[in-house]
Amino acid sequence: MKEIQRETEKIIKEFQKIEKRPWTPEVIMLDLMKEVGELANAILVKEEYKSVKREISGLRDSIADVLYALVRLANFYKINIKDEYMKMLKELRNRIDKGEFVDD
Repeated sequence: MKEIQRETEKIIKEFQKIEKRPWTPEVIMLDLMKEVGELANAILVKEEYKSVKREISGLRDSIADVLYALVRLANFYKINIKDEYMKMLKELRNRIDKGEFVDD
């Protein structure tokens, strides 16, 4: 994950050279919401609730786009995704071991 965050930061720096204005966390969040919508559309198409001609982007591309936006947010706030993700998994494991519902 560290490599993904590092490579994403390199790409962001390249984009910053050509973009008219910097992306704020609010704009990144809006972009993430847009990408999640496209992911939802891709799943609806994949599961045949929508026709292929209504597809905005493919499932794989959409998942990667959502990840990119999340990594941008993590980088902006200097969050180590791997560390935080592992903490979350540990918490879920503890809840399971205690017999608690995961979504409480």
